[in-house]
Amino acid sequence: MTAYYMVLLGLTLCGSCLCVIKRSRLKDGIFLAISFVVLATMSAIRYDVGFDYSFVYAPAFYRIINDPTGYILAQSRWEPGFRLLVSIMALVSSNFQTFFVVTSILIILLIMLYFWLYSPNPLVSVFLFITLSHYYCSMNFIRQTLAAAIAMFTLPLLKIILDKLREEDVIRALPGALPFIGGYLGLVLLASSFHMSTLLLIPFLVINLIPINKYVLSFYALIATAIYFNTNTIISLITRFWFQYYALDNVHMQVGFAPTFTIAAVVVFLILFVGSNILCEEDEGNRLYVNYAFFAAFFILMGIRHSVLDRMSLLFVLVAPVGISILINGLAEKFRQEWYIWIKRPMITKSIAVFAALIFGVFGGGLVFHHYALTRDHHGVVPYQVIFRQEFYPYYVEYLRNRRRGVVMEQEGYHE
Repeated sequence: MTAYYMVLLGLTLCGSCLCVIKRSRLKDGIFLAISFVVLATMSAIRYDVGFDYSFVYAPAFYRIINDPTGYILAQSRWEPGFRLLVSIMALVSSNFQTFFVVTSILIILLIMLYFWLYSPNPLVSVFLFITLSHYYCSMNFIRQTLAAAIAMFTLPLLKIILDKLREEDVIRALPGALPFIGGYLGLVLLASSFHMSTLLLIPFLVINLIPINKYVLSFYALIATAIYFNTNTIISLITRFWFQYYALDNVHMQVGFAPTFTIAAVVVFLILFVGSNILCEEDEGNRLYVNYAFFAAFFILMGIRHSVLDRMSLLFVLVAPVGISILINGLAEKFRQEWYIWIKRPMITKSIAVFAALIFGVFGGGLVFHHYALTRDHHGVVPYQVIFRQEFYPYYVEYLRNRRRGVVMEQEGYHE
């Protein structure tokens, strides 16, 4: 775990210097660029880190490059976008680590780009991206996280659709909203080419237009309770027609996660729900972060029953660090307004108390959850290992070189 804590500490100190002291847009960009390089590199050079590394992706890549007819790839349950990506990588290199290098770069690049475009506080967003285990999830559920990273960009489009529908009645607003609805669906389809679960966002185009207030929340809570105690029946019905490999006898259906992860997700939702007025002061569309946090908590809750359902939360949970940073930024503005009053007459105002509590909760609570998550290690990222330090790796690289040299000589008509 030492390597992860060193990265977390280093990026937090770096972010404190660049994003707190004499902050500017340029410094935010530099910090996010540094975060991208550090996080992508750490993920790219890992070895046997993440359960799916050795169980799924490394052996699959090796099978694909030894399958010149493409039969294995064509018959697999992998999605077309993922097949295309792997096929291109196999043409470029026969080293299985290429897969982890490319996917690490793509995932972290997309997430840092979203933070750059939409987060008012990149330090908070990067900190929570690590401490809430989203980063470690990207080392395990690679296809799902890549799809979710693409799907993050549907939220800004959903905000535009919401604004247009709010300005006038639905019938008149629909023609103007259609291009953005098309963009939303296009991004969903693109993301689904890497993982089919992203298609779940299609009905959520309508569901997320409903603001979550105390009445809607009560209704959703009743539905969630009913679903929670009837998941076996629902899954049996679904897997009869789709995703048959996830039937109830599948290990991912038989095993569930600890409730602690649900508690953390519920806390994130409650923070955004309670602070929704501040969240929406600058942009009414920011209430979508409350919706996303709720549905993330819902699927993580279902993960207690069946661990595979927890993966659905990835479609919603990756934007939570941005939602929290928007809330902190809004409270910080109120804090600055009351700071001058506090200097003249020291007193603890409501905004100052809430701001201090939220900062302590985000950074203190984040660290506590981070340590718990690494201790439980349900993504298989502990211990961290580097590919270059493995004894077999130099021989493996030499083998690939000799193999490539033999193939080239055979193509050119040489014989030893």
